[in-house]
Amino acid sequence: MAKPSPVQAAPAEDAPAAPVKSKKRLIIIIVLLLLIAGGGAGWYFTQGHAPEEVSKDAKNKAKAAPVLQPKYIPLDEKFTVNLQQEEGDRYLQVGITLKIFDTKMEEAIKTAMPEIRSKLLLLLSSKMPSELVSVTGKQILVQQMIAEIDRILGVPAIPSPVAASAVGSHSAEHAATPAQPKTTGVADILFSDFIIQ
Repeated sequence: MAKPSPVQAAPAEDAPAAPVKSKKRLIIIIVLLLLIAGGGAGWYFTQGHAPEEVSKDAKNKAKAAPVLQPKYIPLDEKFTVNLQQEEGDRYLQVGITLKIFDTKMEEAIKTAMPEIRSKLLLLLSSKMPSELVSVTGKQILVQQMIAEIDRILGVPAIPSPVAASAVGSHSAEHAATPAQPKTTGVADILFSDFIIQ
């Protein structure tokens, strides 16, 4: 019998090593698949349901908190005042409606109406026509009127974003849309007429 040559013996030694390498690869692939599946399951249970739970919580809070409906209180008579002189005699005629959210304030406003009208007349007559021509000027006037009425009603003062726009740090459009509506005192003042002659 002939002795096997070393070249032929080499393939016989490689044959048992090949199944071991394939078993290792198979184990590595299975471990990777398990890790991916575990990570996916972990994400699904921690993140997958979180938006639904948040939305359910938000819906429950929305149902629990009553939606505030605005109440509008028109001031019966139009205000007509002489403005401060710049070029000649000019006057302002304005119709005013108060917007509130706290219905308890309606009775307080009606009770304090003579004082409110008097203070608003003084405030309006202190203005120059050039102050009231621009949108920003009107917004500043609205904030001043709200502050005056709230002071009469005993409502704590809230810093106004429009006052900052007068200095130039915010645009008038930004100041006109506050982040949260004011729910105490007068929330806004609406003009039904605004005539400068």
